[in-house]
Amino acid sequence: MKRIFVLLLTALMLFLASSSWANGNSEQAPASITLTVSTNMVGEPEGVLKAIADDFAKANPNIKIDYSAPGKDYENIMKVKMASKQLPDVFSTHGWAIIRYGQFLADLRNESWVPKINSGIRSIITDKNGMVYVLPMDQDKAAIVYNVDVLKQFGVEPPLNLADFEKACETIKEKSNGTVAPIHVGGADSWPIGQLYDFLATSYFVSPASNNASQLLDGSFDWSKWTPLSDKLLDWYNRGFFNKDALTAKFSDSAAALAAGKMAFAFYGGYLVEEAKKTNPNVNGGLIPVPAVVPGDTATFVGGEKATWGAWKDSKRLDAAKKFIAFYAKPENIKRVAESDRLMPGLDGVDVDIGFARQYYDRYKDYRTFPYFDRVYLPNGMFDTLCKNAQDLFAKAVTPDQVSQNFQKEYLRLRAAK
Repeated sequence: MKRIFVLLLTALMLFLASSSWANGNSEQAPASITLTVSTNMVGEPEGVLKAIADDFAKANPNIKIDYSAPGKDYENIMKVKMASKQLPDVFSTHGWAIIRYGQFLADLRNESWVPKINSGIRSIITDKNGMVYVLPMDQDKAAIVYNVDVLKQFGVEPPLNLADFEKACETIKEKSNGTVAPIHVGGADSWPIGQLYDFLATSYFVSPASNNASQLLDGSFDWSKWTPLSDKLLDWYNRGFFNKDALTAKFSDSAAALAAGKMAFAFYGGYLVEEAKKTNPNVNGGLIPVPAVVPGDTATFVGGEKATWGAWKDSKRLDAAKKFIAFYAKPENIKRVAESDRLMPGLDGVDVDIGFARQYYDRYKDYRTFPYFDRVYLPNGMFDTLCKNAQDLFAKAVTPDQVSQNFQKEYLRLRAAK
């Protein structure tokens, strides 16, 4: 009996010890969760984002990542998800953090990386109440690209106001006997020709001390004021400032023209130079801010979001989503993303090698940066209107006055729909 009692007691102790060990380990090893993550980025930058996501998963084995990068379909996919109010736990906002996605995003203002947000991007991803909508891993900073060697060849200094810009274009057209396009645009791709409007509109209507920003925001803008901008673009076209195939050329043709020394200026950004280097590694590209139009005003850069992560405010995995975003905010990861985009970092304290563009960002560091015009002052969907009417203007299918009327009609319609 004594022996049986000892055996039973030993078995009981082993059972209790086993239960205690199991309970202790269940607390130390919580069940894994899955974060859905989606980005609009493509190419090399998307590959870098994916690599960092893989690093996060390795460092956090209890968090699995369901990662997607649907490319050109991203925007349409996100529209469906917004309509159903079922968004990814973490997603990119591709320039529309506040205006388009704001109601779906969690406030990140208390995250440890927030004090490091660079002043050049802070106002674009922060509202007047201090809410921080996304982590900006880099900051889009577009301008006018120019071929340094072409300008030197024809004795032209980089212009910073409209009068000097037009004089430079006239000089290049005449001295090259029309073999070099003063301005190259890939009009067949639609967005490059619409971007002419988008870049110059800030210089016409927003950056001057006396401007129309408030009227554009409240819906009272007099669209007849847009006509001089269309007049200017049509005048440049008629004077032969654009490439002869402006309506049939593509973005890739602009890159080829830059690489071959067949263009002087292009309204794109540093990415055009990177594309040109694929065929001519020695291409000598430069950047200038968009020239000032109104006397007394200064040239400006076009800025905004590029690579971002925001967290869906209704996510059941919000803490994990914030942890994921914070991982990208590490200096070494910010550096990887910014360098893949050849852009300045969105957080301070990160040294990046972004090639040729760095010297120009430093040279013009005191010049103001304004958000892309359409992202702030036009209703969602109107960029397509800019593109279509710019194409029709060059094709002489509409007059500048008709462009203004078309813009007013769409502006009011889209505002009402919103």
